[in-house]
Amino acid sequence: MGEKIPKKVLKSDSENSIKKKVLTTLQNQPQEEGLLDSLNFLVQQEGTVACKVILELLMHRAFGYEEAELSWKGIVDHHRVMSASLARPVALSVTVCDYFSLHGKGIHFPKLIEAHEFEALHVERQFDFLTGLHNKQTLETAFNLEFSRAERYHTKLSVLVLDLDCFKEINDRHGHLAGDRMLQHIGSILAQNIRSFDTAARFGGDEFVILLPETDKNEALELAERIRTKINREMFVVETSEIRLTVSGGVATYPDDALSSKELFKCADKALYQAKHFGKNVVLHHKSEPRQDIRPDTSIHLTISQFDREAFRLVSEFGRPLRSATGTSSSCR
Repeated sequence: MGEKIPKKVLKSDSENSIKKKVLTTLQNQPQEEGLLDSLNFLVQQEGTVACKVILELLMHRAFGYEEAELSWKGIVDHHRVMSASLARPVALSVTVCDYFSLHGKGIHFPKLIEAHEFEALHVERQFDFLTGLHNKQTLETAFNLEFSRAERYHTKLSVLVLDLDCFKEINDRHGHLAGDRMLQHIGSILAQNIRSFDTAARFGGDEFVILLPETDKNEALELAERIRTKINREMFVVETSEIRLTVSGGVATYPDDALSSKELFKCADKALYQAKHFGKNVVLHHKSEPRQDIRPDTSIHLTISQFDREAFRLVSEFGRPLRSATGTSSSCR
């Protein structure tokens, strides 16, 4: 007849529904602080079936309802005893491993359990799956850390924000698969041109951010120009079309431009917007100053300072933004 399911289980949601709730709880509390309390609250709401779902997700093996209920109660009690004995909070994963090892319930060498899955999850949480660069969440953590370090030791910290020019049009015309390959290649260019202690991240879509500790404005602009040039020289072939990408960027430096991490990023983003407005395929610093004494030579790429001066001169004279050297309209971002 099979195992009899307790009445408490019959009143609860389906196992799939409860599984979603458990996974949401695990994802929202990755540091395990208060994780056991949250899961135990879910058990109180949903009953025995929640015990079964939780343990099967944690242990990767099947549990009967009665076994799951008894084991979960044992884990909760064991967690209380361990925390009291060590005089500090104990992680749920440690409690589960210790409990099943102590009671001989089919778990051995707990440090080796699902090690490859743990490593994959660790990578997934820190890196962008497409480009291999850091993701936005990791960037924010690194940004706060590097800014605090720059404040403490009175060093420079530069932020470089890069955005591909007219990338939406390329995606629309050639498809997202072609766009993804281009983003992957851009990621490899960034990774190859930064130092080991810099942080390069995909901020979202076709926008990238690089943190440059102990780097002043001129050094940051030099790196940015090197990256811009490398990207501009790349030729992508999609079916019968040849595509040349360009990138615009903005640079801001602590403490020259801002005294908080939030304002520093805003300054770099503002400089990026100015680079887009004045013709694209250029990187500007937040405090670039206009001068009107140099005319452009369209047969070569303008340097950053030359472009700044010429951009402001033409805007003042004609009242409209520049077009890029390749004739791309500045209407696309």
